[in-house]
Amino acid sequence: MEVQDGRIQNEAELHKKLYRLRKLKEEQKRADEQRERELADTAAWYQPETDRRSTEIADVEALISDFYMRQYEENPYYKFKSRNGTVSKRTSNHYDHNDKQLVDLVDDKFVKTTKKLDWAKYKATLTVLDDGRCVDENGELVPVTVQQQVKVMIKTTGEK
Repeated sequence: MEVQDGRIQNEAELHKKLYRLRKLKEEQKRADEQRERELADTAAWYQPETDRRSTEIADVEALISDFYMRQYEENPYYKFKSRNGTVSKRTSNHYDHNDKQLVDLVDDKFVKTTKKLDWAKYKATLTVLDDGRCVDENGELVPVTVQQQVKVMIKTTGEK
């Protein structure tokens, strides 16, 4: 009487299944070892070239940034565009401020109900002086300083 549900029926079948399991695990171990060897071989040729190119890319970008900044000092509207890419700038202001210090000094319309400064709205009302200090809409000096940052943007053709 033979059962067809795929279950092991006796010790002889158990012996065969254990043998099959052992062989499958050995096969998997060989495949894992081969994969590790191939990954090591790939890393051996890939990593030095990647490191060299990364260094070279950084060097070329530094040269381009240096050239751009020299041109920018002469002409603040300077841009460069060619079929190989563009070089331009993006300026942003970084405000050094302390919400806790400002929250008691500003008008209530800039303060959220949690007594937290609504920095985005308040910042829009500030006027930045040439030396980086700020004045509010009443012309009073506030404890906020601004440092303008210039970030050079380099994009090669095909980059997003």
